[in-house]
Amino acid sequence: MFLGIPYTQPPVGDLRLRVPQSINASFGTIDATAYGPHCWDSFTTGFDDNSGFPNSEDCLTLNVIRPSGISSSSTPIPVNFWIHGGGLIMGGSSDFRYNATGLVQASVDNGNPIIFVSIKYRLGSLGWLGGKAMADDGSLNLGLRDQRLALHWVQENIAQFGGDPTRVTVQGQSVSLPRSAGGSSISAHIVAYGGRDDKLFNQAIIESGTEIDPWGIPTSPEYQATYDSLIANTSCSSTANSSESVQLACLRALPIDEFRMVSNGTTDLLLDNDMLTLKSALASFEQGEWVRVAFLVGSNTDEGRTLAPLGANTTAQASAFLASTIPPVENRNAILELYPDVPEIGCPFNTGAFQLAPLQNGMFGTPGTQNKRVQAIVGDVVMDAPPRYLAQKVSSEVPFFKYRWNHIPYSVSFSVEDYIGHFTEVSYVFNLQNNDTEFWINNHFTATYLGPTAPIEDRFLGVYLSRSWAAFAATGDPNNANVTTKLQWPKYSDSPSDMVWRSQGSTIELDNYREEGISYIINNFFLSFYQ
Repeated sequence: MFLGIPYTQPPVGDLRLRVPQSINASFGTIDATAYGPHCWDSFTTGFDDNSGFPNSEDCLTLNVIRPSGISSSSTPIPVNFWIHGGGLIMGGSSDFRYNATGLVQASVDNGNPIIFVSIKYRLGSLGWLGGKAMADDGSLNLGLRDQRLALHWVQENIAQFGGDPTRVTVQGQSVSLPRSAGGSSISAHIVAYGGRDDKLFNQAIIESGTEIDPWGIPTSPEYQATYDSLIANTSCSSTANSSESVQLACLRALPIDEFRMVSNGTTDLLLDNDMLTLKSALASFEQGEWVRVAFLVGSNTDEGRTLAPLGANTTAQASAFLASTIPPVENRNAILELYPDVPEIGCPFNTGAFQLAPLQNGMFGTPGTQNKRVQAIVGDVVMDAPPRYLAQKVSSEVPFFKYRWNHIPYSVSFSVEDYIGHFTEVSYVFNLQNNDTEFWINNHFTATYLGPTAPIEDRFLGVYLSRSWAAFAATGDPNNANVTTKLQWPKYSDSPSDMVWRSQGSTIELDNYREEGISYIINNFFLSFYQ
């Protein structure tokens, strides 16, 4: 493993809030035996604040994990490039949940080894600050530009580690309201610069989230308030009536603690008239402005449980909760008709009439008799309709494999409730067979235990899933996983189907669950915004 390798000049001092700068001189010998610090997250998120991880502005590093025996003199092997999730406000590649040694070993075991690269990128207002001054300075979407520069680093340097720069799979996880994340970042790179193919990657794995939605990519003025707050509530307030250049110079000189005390979690990908020029990724796909890559895309069965507001007891309250997700009242009323107040068909699915209580600290809201209805709608709008739209749109042009994660993860202490929520597949993707720790944030379970005492079914599922992901990265076909199963995962163009992952026997299903509701969301909600 080679850890903590800088891929850009440190974004500190006058380089804060600027486009990342390529390294223009040798660093000499680098100690690559330890992960670099996480990038500062948003101080006021109220979530985990990267607890337990060192933080720094000098954080733009990457990690290279390669199989034993691979070197620059070996036959080059494919590369898997990981962009972590976390809503663009938290997270980092040194998180033990992203330990890729198990995934790389899975690639070796299936006979198609890969090299794994993971990165850190700027978060919160340090990486995604909007406002007119930032737009005029050409400094929007800094975190996305960090990711892009890291992809260029791979093109220039991965051969020295035994990697093949012509075979790069980008992999990302998560989209979350109202912010984007790893999966959305992958979508953004696919449509960046009008779909220009810079030969940075040729395949994509998108877990639980694309940037395909009806709301579109926001413009910088929509985030002016965050910029104004930074100026007004720091010692930069004295520059309120000064030029933009003076204000930005002040923000770049602020002590980091003062900057972070005021910056908050309101951040997102932004239209910048450069990387991102169309009003939505959906518009890019509709207009054919996207890089032709092979896809592996899917979501988890009960994503809506994690995303939706709770506490609705009437249809009127449900409509009010959905107002920000489905703005036009006509669409909202029609969708509510298609998702009736019948708990037995709500989310979490297949749980009967049982009404789930909020988690221990109430972080997912309050009880409500129509919670399952709202959660089903939000999950389909945000997580299930986008990959189905994408599969239907592009599978005639490029290989497309679609999945649904339908496994409740094993946990030695997870007794709050049983549902197949956001992030629950990640431990299996990374095949954390040596993990003897569970990961909780605010009493919310986020990573499963796959250690030696875990059920054999869970451990096999970790092997199967990780080998399939690795096989796709290496060969373009997840069926080359070399496991003891006869199950054949079809391309979507051959059969519009999902691979349904579960420990008690994975299976193939037609991609037609909740067909009427999801079709309405795509045709009358998503596409109506584009048109």
